[in-house]
Amino acid sequence: MKYADFSLVRFGTGLSPFMSGPERPDDLLASLRATAVMERYPSVGTEAASRLAAEYEEGVRAARERRPDGEALEKRTRDALNDAVDRSHRSRLARALEDPTGFADRLVQFWSSHFSIRMTGPKRRVLTSAYYDDAIRANLTGRFADMLRAVTLHPAMLIYLDQTSSVGPRSRFALRRPKRRPGLNENHARELLELHTVGSGGAYTQSDVRQLAELMTGLMVDRSAAFMYQTNRVEPGAETVLGVEYGGGRPPRLTEIEAFLEDISIHPDTAAHISYKLARHFCADDPPTQLVADLTQRFRETDGDLMVLYDVLVRHREARSSFGQKIRQPQDLITAWLRALGVSGDEVMGWPRNRLHEMVLQPLIRMGQHWQGAPQPEGWPEEGDFWLTPQLLAMRIGWAMRQPGRLRENLPDPREFVAAAFGTTADDAVASAAARAESLSDGVGIVLASPQFNRR
Repeated sequence: MKYADFSLVRFGTGLSPFMSGPERPDDLLASLRATAVMERYPSVGTEAASRLAAEYEEGVRAARERRPDGEALEKRTRDALNDAVDRSHRSRLARALEDPTGFADRLVQFWSSHFSIRMTGPKRRVLTSAYYDDAIRANLTGRFADMLRAVTLHPAMLIYLDQTSSVGPRSRFALRRPKRRPGLNENHARELLELHTVGSGGAYTQSDVRQLAELMTGLMVDRSAAFMYQTNRVEPGAETVLGVEYGGGRPPRLTEIEAFLEDISIHPDTAAHISYKLARHFCADDPPTQLVADLTQRFRETDGDLMVLYDVLVRHREARSSFGQKIRQPQDLITAWLRALGVSGDEVMGWPRNRLHEMVLQPLIRMGQHWQGAPQPEGWPEEGDFWLTPQLLAMRIGWAMRQPGRLRENLPDPREFVAAAFGTTADDAVASAAARAESLSDGVGIVLASPQFNRR
C-alpha cells in the first residue's frame, strides 16, 4: 500500500483520477501551508458577514416600519445573506475536491466538530460560515491556544453559547437595571471546560465553571454581530479558576480572559483530551493507546503546537495498522465519492443551486449530517454504529447506485474505476464484484457503496 493512497483515504478526502497524492508524510504536512486552493475559492469572512448581517437588520427594520422600499430592501439583503452562505458551502466543497491531499479539509471537519456550533436564520448562518474560515481554517497550523482564542471570542460562538446574555450580577449594567434582573449565563464557560479544553473528566468543579463565567462577562457582540468587550457588564473583583487568579483590575481588561485561555490551552488535561479526540477521529473509535500517549507527550512538550501533533499522527505506525477501522462520516463520504468520479471544484461552483442541493446538501441530511454543523455542542458522534443504521446505510447505497449516472454521461469501466477509487489499497472482493456487474452503472455503484469505500 503506497503512502499516497493510504494517506488520501486515512487523512484526506479520497483518491482522485487527477491527483497522485503525497509520497511522504512531509509532503502531506506541507500541503497544510499551501494557499492556492483557498485563494481560488474564497468564502465570506467575519467582517463581511457582520456587514451583511447589519444590512439585513436595516432591511427588516425598513419593512417593519412600512417604508416605501422596505419590503424590497428586506428581500435584497436577505438574498445577499443567502447567496453568501451558498457561496461558502460551494467553496468549502470545491477546496476539498481540488486540494491535492484534502488533509486541511479533514482537519477543518475535525475542529469544526470539536468546536461545534449550529445556528439557524440567514444572519446567523452567514456568521457560522465565516467562523469556519476565520476561527478554524485560519488557525490550523498554529498553536492550539491560537485556535482556542479565535473560537472562544468569535461572534458566532458568543451567540451560540448565550455568552451575549451573560451579565455580572454586581456589574454596573446589572445594578442600573434592578427590575430586569440580568444575570450570569454559565453555558459558554461550562462548554469551554467540558468540551473544548480539559474535557468532562478534567480537574474542574462547579465553582470553576461559576468563576469562569464571571471572568468571561463582558464578551459581547454589537448590533451588527461584530465582537466587542463591554466593560460595564463585567463582574467586579478577581476570579479564581483551577487555582489561578484572573481579573479584578480597573478597568477590566480583555487580556485577563486571554491569559486564562493561554493557561487552559496547555493544561495537562487539555493535552490528553485533544490527543484522544484526534486519534479517535482519524484512526479508530477505540483509539490506539500508544498513539494517544505519543500525541499527549508531544502536546505537552510543545505547548500544543498543532503541526507537531499532525506530524506524530500522519507518520505513526498505529495510524497505519488501524487503517480501515473508521467509518467515513457522510460529509467525508460524499466528498470522496465526488473526487473518485472526477468532479472538479469549478464544476461545483457552476452548479445551479438545485443541483447542489440534489447532489450534496439534501443527501447529506438524509445520511444524518448537515453541512452547517452538528445540532449539539458535543459535535458529531464518532461511533461507526451511529452512522450505519439500516435507514442511513440505505441512503448511502441509494446515492452510490443512482447519482453517478446523473453526474457523468460516460461512466468509467468498473475494473478501471476500482483502481482509480482505491489505488494500491484495493480489496480483491470489491474488484471481483465490480468486474461481474451487469452494467457500468451497477459496477460504479458497487465500488462506491462497498464496505471498503465506506471506511478509511
